[in-house]
Amino acid sequence: MRVEDSERRPSLQFFAGKQKPFVFPSGIALSWWYTADTFQAIESVSLLVIEDSSEFRNCDLESVSDAVTTTLQEICLDNKIFDGDAVFLCRNRTLFDCRVVPVPQFAASIQGEIESNLRQRIGHRCVLYAVPRFQVPSFSLDNDSVRLIKRDDEVAWNQLVEKGYRFSGWTPLRPQIGNDGDRTFSPPGHFECVLVAEEYGTSDGVRFSGALKFRTLAAILFAIASESAARPFFKAMSYPYEFLIQFPHRLSKEAQITRKDCDPVMPFYVTDIPLSSKDVALIQDWYASSSRCSGSDRSRIEKSTHFFNRGMNSGDIEAYINYFVSLDAMFGERGSVEKSILQGLQELNLPSVLIEKASWLFELRNEIVHGGSRFISEWSKFRRYRQHFQTQPADDVRLLAQTVLLRAPYLFSS
Repeated sequence: MRVEDSERRPSLQFFAGKQKPFVFPSGIALSWWYTADTFQAIESVSLLVIEDSSEFRNCDLESVSDAVTTTLQEICLDNKIFDGDAVFLCRNRTLFDCRVVPVPQFAASIQGEIESNLRQRIGHRCVLYAVPRFQVPSFSLDNDSVRLIKRDDEVAWNQLVEKGYRFSGWTPLRPQIGNDGDRTFSPPGHFECVLVAEEYGTSDGVRFSGALKFRTLAAILFAIASESAARPFFKAMSYPYEFLIQFPHRLSKEAQITRKDCDPVMPFYVTDIPLSSKDVALIQDWYASSSRCSGSDRSRIEKSTHFFNRGMNSGDIEAYINYFVSLDAMFGERGSVEKSILQGLQELNLPSVLIEKASWLFELRNEIVHGGSRFISEWSKFRRYRQHFQTQPADDVRLLAQTVLLRAPYLFSS
């Protein structure tokens, strides 16, 4: 609040007290100067708010930090918490020094005000991601508030509408808001289904958590389809969709429909990829098995599926490394990565040839990570590997990660 080197400090001018929305601010104007650790302190408080309560777990750090700063501006002249005269006249060096109650009571009052302010910014939101090529019957994963809706399944869509979200006429069959032809809220091309996540939090927080859930579901969709496919699926030259849209719930204070795209969740494949009702049952069973695992094992599964999905959406050595990180996330132990992965593969009772391949593939992984090879075919044992196994390392690491991903939850939950 009062610093000797104010000319060299970042500052903030504002009107103290709560301000009405859509009205020009008024009141007592104050100036604050930030100290060297101000931003670190705000971030620390914000992280405590996010991590201390499940209510705020889907709030992004930037929005919470803004709520913390805004709250302090609103209550800095509240005589129940601060000495208003001392704040206005800058009698003390810091705002903390102007408190009029004991520290525990002061902290509780500040926390309550911050949480109250933050609740004005959060709400229930429905996040959608459009997926081309995957022809799948509609299904839901209730425990995770995630579902897939086939584009022409009006029954499944209406069930979502009945939950109270403001779609403003947007449907998978007519992905448009209004009648003026505006394509802002429309996917860039044709799609077969939408992935849906129901979340509670800030707009950016919900976008982040929704995309994480979509990556898991996309990885399992692809893995299930690939395991039963006669031929591998090839990615097209078309750029994958980044389209991500949010719809607010009618009870949320924020009523704005938001489009804020994300990194690709599903590649654009050359051919359609059909999944049957039997495949859907396998997906649901995989999720149910994962939910029965311990917290630490669920964390491994979540991270493994995430990096498997990253591998799906990349190519060459980037894909190779992501698939290997997926294996590492599932079974790896620091200091004995190769040994722990091989042990995990043996516990899954995988064919001996896959376990043999894993040792070779780990050597290639080390070669790439430590800069020994710039691309897979530069590996000194590349030709020997192909001659010995009659397969490609890039294909095998994906197959290995995929097999582990589909089977590990059943091992962990048994």
